Amino acid sequence: MSCAKMLCQECATQWDGIWHCASCLGAKRGTRRQRSGAGSWIGAAFLSLMFLYLGARVMVWTSAFIAGLF
Repeated sequence: MSCAKMLCQECATQWDGIWHCASCLGAKRGTRRQRSGAGSWIGAAFLSLMFLYLGARVMVWTSAFIAGLF
């Protein structure tokens, strides 16, 4: 706990084995970094294009294989 004030059991919260008051937890919560979702969108677009390409390759290969049987 960074403020070192006395707390009752109802006012404190244990986090990583250390008891913190509400103001200390609020300060820790405020240090959270916001992330951009651009990487997720780029990854999803890349996987979609990869599956589209591989699906087309499998369909062409399968049709050529079936045509060779007859």
